[in-house]
Amino acid sequence: MAGPSRAGGLREDSLLAGYLFFGEETFLAEEFIEELKRTLASSADDEFRLTRMDLDETKWREVIDTARTAPFLFASWRAIVVRIPERRAGSDRGQDKKGDADGEEGKGAKFLSVLDQKILRDYFASPPSRTVLVVLRAGRVRKDDAIVRFFQSLPKGVSSVVEMKPLSAVALMKRADEKANALGKTLTERAKSRLFEVLGQDLRLTLNEVEKLAIYVGDKKGIEEDDVDQVTAWQRSFQTYELDDALAAADFAKGAAVLNNLLAEGERPEQIVGRLTGFFRNVLAAQTRLRERSRTKEEIFRDLFPYISRNFGDLYRRKFDEFFGVVEGLSAAEMNALLGKLRKVDVRLKTSEAVPKMVLEIFLREYCLARKEKTIISPERG
Repeated sequence: MAGPSRAGGLREDSLLAGYLFFGEETFLAEEFIEELKRTLASSADDEFRLTRMDLDETKWREVIDTARTAPFLFASWRAIVVRIPERRAGSDRGQDKKGDADGEEGKGAKFLSVLDQKILRDYFASPPSRTVLVVLRAGRVRKDDAIVRFFQSLPKGVSSVVEMKPLSAVALMKRADEKANALGKTLTERAKSRLFEVLGQDLRLTLNEVEKLAIYVGDKKGIEEDDVDQVTAWQRSFQTYELDDALAAADFAKGAAVLNNLLAEGERPEQIVGRLTGFFRNVLAAQTRLRERSRTKEEIFRDLFPYISRNFGDLYRRKFDEFFGVVEGLSAAEMNALLGKLRKVDVRLKTSEAVPKMVLEIFLREYCLARKEKTIISPERG
């Protein structure tokens, strides 16, 4: 399962007709696509064009028709990136029994029917020259997934299958060092340890933070642990995450402590109302997406809380479970009532002499009691 080498770079004369990237660390595929664009654009004197297609909106036959049809006369190179939608929780149940005689459909067969397999085999038996097909299957994908097994079954020298595994701590910090060096900076060991502690195994976030840090330290060559604490998005958003945690767990004591800290640090009461409103709007958005079945729970959580990485293990699972406990524990009507109460809290704070700490804690206590004791939240209460 040899894949493209980042260290060695891409060469026009070694490109294959197809590449399949599967797994959770999607940034590895994005790096490959960017390098592919640079390589082929240079070869094509900037006439190169990349086409993106999504199997949510199109079929394999259309993908292959596009690959076989030159977009314009005398095109030097062309590349097509095909995204396979991420598997929704429970979507594969029972599919193992639907495979054909040799079991080639199996898991993930929704996006690779028997006819699709024939179309793709015919294509790779005689692929058009100077055309690259890149297929992305992101998420938690098993090695016996139908699409993975299919691409592995193609003749050697035609395509490459690359598993996008999250990088180990050692490999990730090596990439962080390389990024810092490219920007004329160095990372101390304690700075790297802190980055890993804060961001986990997320390669994209790590490289982005190193770039921010390089700007932040200015003329200073070395990036230290204190710099990481000052710059990282996690540190800047720490109080928001703490407040979200308290709301998700319906922990009044913790929530009240966070409110006190925010007020003591000079945050305006209306800003705190904004933080509270943001959490409940996230809950409402999650309820809407689940009801419409437009996203899985994992996709929703990743969109709403991008800095809580799956690689945080137990911490990720606890935050995930607590958040969806709120999503599934409160009705849409109750959520609208909560947002209505927050609007009244905001008005009261702006138009009366009420003590902000007391007003905010009353709202927090009512919410926590409703979650803990399963009482009904109505617009009239409070």
